[in-house]
Amino acid sequence: MAADDKQPDDPEVLQPDPEPAPPLRAQRSRHQREDEYDDDFDDDDDDDRPRRQVKYDEDGNEITSDHTMWGLFTYLGSLLLGILAPVIIYFVFREKSPYVARHAKLAINYALTHILFAFGWMAVAAAIGFGVYLATQQGVAGLVTGYVVAWIGIILLSITRLVFLIMATVAASKNEFFRFPVCITFFG
Repeated sequence: MAADDKQPDDPEVLQPDPEPAPPLRAQRSRHQREDEYDDDFDDDDDDDRPRRQVKYDEDGNEITSDHTMWGLFTYLGSLLLGILAPVIIYFVFREKSPYVARHAKLAINYALTHILFAFGWMAVAAAIGFGVYLATQQGVAGLVTGYVVAWIGIILLSITRLVFLIMATVAASKNEFFRFPVCITFFG
């Protein structure tokens, strides 16, 4: 066989493989490649592609924006509807979100504590009014004194309740739990 009669099966005659297509990354624009390069190294959000930031509570449960909203509604509802709003929110979210359920428990405990303090203050006002009646032997003086003491106490309790619930709402908006200064744990 002569050197010119080489068969196509010989490795010397085979044509080289065609060049592979450039990788997909190389076909993108320079700006897109820089964004991808930056994404590999930093956790900052890009303006055109914001990332979902996952937050967790103290127990390691995920907190979404819906959970934060319902945590806020627990305290705002407590301002408007008393104990009814946190009780409803608790029964709706007790299985779905431990975070919201915990806020609801805190609001329920504070509402029950507030009710207990209100009844206690009414008893103190009645005792003061009765004491004034016994001291002066005038029913009107005892009634007026008890009534005034009761209203002063209820106004002070209402102001402190408003302030603490606003502080709890602000804490819930930051995905934190507010520790009420005076709160008896009845529930949870």
